[in-house]
Amino acid sequence: MTAGRAFPIPVDERCEGPCLWIGESLLAVTERLLRSYGGAHDHEGIVYWGGLELPQGAAALTAVSPVAITTWGSFRTERDTNTALVLTLASLGLSLVAQVHSHPGEWVDHSDGDDGGALVKFHGFWSLVVPNFAQLGMRNLEAVGVHLFDTGAFRRLGPSAVSSRVRALPIAVDFRAEDR
Repeated sequence: MTAGRAFPIPVDERCEGPCLWIGESLLAVTERLLRSYGGAHDHEGIVYWGGLELPQGAAALTAVSPVAITTWGSFRTERDTNTALVLTLASLGLSLVAQVHSHPGEWVDHSDGDDGGALVKFHGFWSLVVPNFAQLGMRNLEAVGVHLFDTGAFRRLGPSAVSSRVRALPIAVDFRAEDR
């Protein structure tokens, strides 16, 4: 057994394939929301990303922090919360494109519980696992477990695949001279 898994997680090393675009500001908000679960105690956190499904992948645009039952090593959402999530995203014209949750420690693979408890499992759905209860943030995407549901299973993207297929986008780009 590999830390919460009966079998090793499949790894996707392909540098070509579906892409995920994430605004840097969405990463910052997600970090804060993940850390907010558990109060004074270290608990896993959960955030869902609404966005747009595109032919080349998905663009994550909005963070939704659900009511969840959380512990040091797990989280669970209830049916009413999941219904509210889907209705909220639909009212915004968005789809559920990813879930992001935190783990204790450095381990960023999906556990068997993560695989079984994922809110949805469809081709092209992203799942990110942030280490250390998100205390160190998630803007270094190579330190985050980036998983994509493909051919019936979640597969963790290898470092080269993450660098090629997952993009953090700046909130703005300013080409004007620095001496204004």
